[in-house]
This record gives sequence, C-alpha cells and structure tokens, in this order.
Amino acid sequence: MKVLRKFLIAAVVFAVSLMLLLASGCGPSAETILNKARSSEKTLETTRFSLEQKTRLPRAPIREGKVEKQVFIHRATGEYDFRTGNFRISVGLPTGTNLSMLKIGEKQFWQIAGNWYESTGTVKVSPPVTQALSFAQYIKTFKEIKKLGDTKIDGEAVYHIKAIPNMKELVKLPGVNELLKDPTGKQVRSVDELEDMKVVFDFYIRKKDFFIKRSSTSIEAKATNDLIELGYAEPGDKMYMDAVVTFSDFNKRLFFKEPAKYSPLPQEQVQ
Repeated sequence: MKVLRKFLIAAVVFAVSLMLLLASGCGPSAETILNKARSSEKTLETTRFSLEQKTRLPRAPIREGKVEKQVFIHRATGEYDFRTGNFRISVGLPTGTNLSMLKIGEKQFWQIAGNWYESTGTVKVSPPVTQALSFAQYIKTFKEIKKLGDTKIDGEAVYHIKAIPNMKELVKLPGVNELLKDPTGKQVRSVDELEDMKVVFDFYIRKKDFFIKRSSTSIEAKATNDLIELGYAEPGDKMYMDAVVTFSDFNKRLFFKEPAKYSPLPQEQVQ
C-alpha cells in the first residue's frame, strides 16, 4: 500500500478540519468578538500550531483473522508565515507513518521515511492554516453563534464562542470545492455530501488581542465510497470526527530552509 493511500481515510477530514478553522455573561457579544477577531488578521504575521484529530469509522472489517482499527487518531504540528505563505508541518498519521511538508516560495518538499523529496505541480497539499485565523468570509454563513463562559488556555484569558454553520451556504464560498478532493487531487466527495455534514465550531479567542488561541471542530459526515470499498462502512453509514487546533507563538520570527539533500518525488508515492 503506497504512503499516501495509507492515510486517505483521514485525508479529506483533515482538510476539512484545517480549511474550516476560521480561524453568557457580561462583556462583548459573540458577534462583536468574532468581528474583532476578524479584524485582528491584519496584525497577525506568523503562528505555530498543534492539531489532534480523532476519526471514528462506522465499522471495523476483519482482515487475515484480525479486527481492523475503528478509531484513528493523528496529530500534526507546524508553523505558518501569513506574509509569505511559507509553512512547515509534521503529521503523525494513524498508520504510524510520519510525513513532513515544507513550503518555501514556489517550492514544496515532502519528507517520507526520513528522505526529502521535491513535490511536482501535480501534487496538491492544502496549506495547513492559511485561513484558520482569517474567517471574515465565513461569518455570514453561521446560522447560530453563541457566547459561552470565559475561560483560560495556557494561562491566557479567552472568550469561548460556539458557532454552527449553514453548510448549504458555506459550500458556495471560494475554495470550499477543494474539500471535495484528497491530497492527490482526486474527488472523493460530492457537493451534496458536504451540504449534509453536521459541523460545530468552538472558538477560543484571546481577550488581549482577539487572536484565536484554539479552535475545536466536530463533524458528522456520510462515509465516503473509499471507506465502503475498504470495508469500514456500508452505504448510509455516518463517520464522526473531532479536531482541536491550538495556536501559539504569535508573530514570532520563523526560519524556513530548504533540505540540504532531496530528490524528485516518485509518482508511486502518491498513487
């Protein structure tokens, strides 16, 4: 089984988690907080982040007399420069495979099994948090926004906002069509399937500067054909995902350097 095929199960969900991260009591309202968080994107230059995603599949097939995993957990860490678009991300996949991605200018590099490769134009990877902290265009798609109790994360005071998007409106936004594809560009979902997703966001926004400190996403979605073919689901089954992204080191200086040695990315790695 090829490297990228191993984590195809979670690839689209991972993209959904990262692309849709938009970044009662007294005090400002939920709408005011979100609008201030929106304006804070003008002063946000860099950030580091960590992500943990849990995917629960409907069924666990039996192969060679053994029951396959039904719950998959994978983690990622990285850093992103909003001014240049450069990023570095390391992903621990549910299969045990580690994958690192590095973007510097127009070049993009993948590290697989300890070896660095330069990717070609046919390999597409959604930048990890390009819109995680810039969600002006998404606010209008929320059908419900609610302010919950204030709390602290890493010792920092934050507002807690819960938001539920109108998926039929969300799918109309530019760029959302990319969520229909896996990292190789293959379409694995339809627009109708995206519209049927049930999504809930929890935003934790720093009081001192309105940067998003943490974003939590819960998704209920129809199982994809890939999962059905692999025996993890039957038609009509639902799969469940929970992802938490925590941001840190806002506006710290980041350094990105090309690998000292790398090769062209073999095509068989992405099939």
